[in-house]
Amino acid sequence: MRRKLIQAKTLVNDSVTRVLTARRPKNILSTSSDKDELHSTRTSRLMNSPMMLFAREIIQNPRAMGAACPSSRHLAQNMAKQVPILDSGYVLELGGGTGTITQALLQHIPANRLIVVERAPNLASYLHQRFPNSHVLEGDAAQVVKLLGDKAHQVQTIVSGLPFRSLPHSLVQQIIRQVEILLKDGGTFTQFTYDLRGKTEHLPAHFRRISTKFVWNNFPPARIDVYRVEHAK
Repeated sequence: MRRKLIQAKTLVNDSVTRVLTARRPKNILSTSSDKDELHSTRTSRLMNSPMMLFAREIIQNPRAMGAACPSSRHLAQNMAKQVPILDSGYVLELGGGTGTITQALLQHIPANRLIVVERAPNLASYLHQRFPNSHVLEGDAAQVVKLLGDKAHQVQTIVSGLPFRSLPHSLVQQIIRQVEILLKDGGTFTQFTYDLRGKTEHLPAHFRRISTKFVWNNFPPARIDVYRVEHAK
């Protein structure tokens, strides 16, 4: 009996050894130089991750970011669901950030129909690499009409994650004026905010709110408002 137990134990140990050997990284015997290179690669990936890019922008310009962390997947998906199905034209996203909402939008619309505007150079470069088939433009939303050029008259709907609460009032008015110029009757403007009270003093009277949705499983909780442009006739 004891002999059989020893044989069984040996068989189990051999099996475990074979499994561990099969799962062992191929570079287990790598040189110090290889390990340094691997560490450098991992460090580079970490420093260029979405969270680190977002954190750097918060440190450099906290008012322009307006939040302590990127939008959640739940908020992004709910934002994207508000975008109407278009037969033509472009969807314009103001403030692409790290691309959470951009990714959600691309589940609903073709990549070549999406234009993303991002002011921060590092984030704009990251978005361009992540979404090469979409139109990513580096620039200020307060000058977006000029930035779009010939595409300006083809914008049908605008999605915004810009932190209007933390931006200077004069800058907010400049951005809203650009949105006014871009959107014709029937165009839609979707904006999320962390202000749950529902105030919309910064928008002109012909922007009629047609829906509101609260996203509680976001940090912090957010409110999504959808407006339709309806000029008086």
